[in-house]
Amino acid sequence: MIYLKSILAGLVAVVLLFVATVIYLWVSISEERGAGTIAFDPISVIRPGPVLIILAVFVAGFLWELRRASR
Repeated sequence: MIYLKSILAGLVAVVLLFVATVIYLWVSISEERGAGTIAFDPISVIRPGPVLIILAVFVAGFLWELRRASR
């Protein structure tokens, strides 16, 4: 059960990162209306940079909850 809660905590951390990124992009796009277009490139998600960031956030959330649940 400890590992399940830790995995869920890691997934929640990733979802929160995604929500924060979407809000940041939405705010930054709304200030520059008509200045150009911003498109989403699904291939960019496969590149190592974003994957490593997502993995680091997941591991941080997982380890944080695992440490708290192990007490």
